[in-house]
Amino acid sequence: MVRTFARFIILLIANFLTLFFSKNVDVDQLIKDFESLNMSNNFSYESLYVFISFLVTLLSLFLIYFFRPFSEMYLIYYFKVSYYFFINLVSISSIFIVLRIVGYSRLNLLIYLITMSIFLLLSEKISKNSNSPFL
Repeated sequence: MVRTFARFIILLIANFLTLFFSKNVDVDQLIKDFESLNMSNNFSYESLYVFISFLVTLLSLFLIYFFRPFSEMYLIYYFKVSYYFFINLVSISSIFIVLRIVGYSRLNLLIYLITMSIFLLLSEKISKNSNSPFL
């Protein structure tokens, strides 16, 4: 439970920073989509970044737990970082495509994918080596 919460918070912050430090991020189409649904148009860019980051984080954690049996049986013998890289890539790209987010920094995105893949691998190894019931 603590591991899941820590993963959620760190993924959320990393997603937000990826969007925040990308100079040419265009979320105007998302604002137009909200306006077409008669939702308030008082959204700041930062609040939209948090919303997008929240969705990417939820999808990432869902995919990790959905594919857990596969990762436990098959990927024990192979390069597990590539598994986490794939999970992060699928989640961020699918959310960005669905919400039509463009203009993000490719370098920031690559840094996010690599660092979060390593973080997820390390968090798994730490929780396996610990005997705490909360991890």
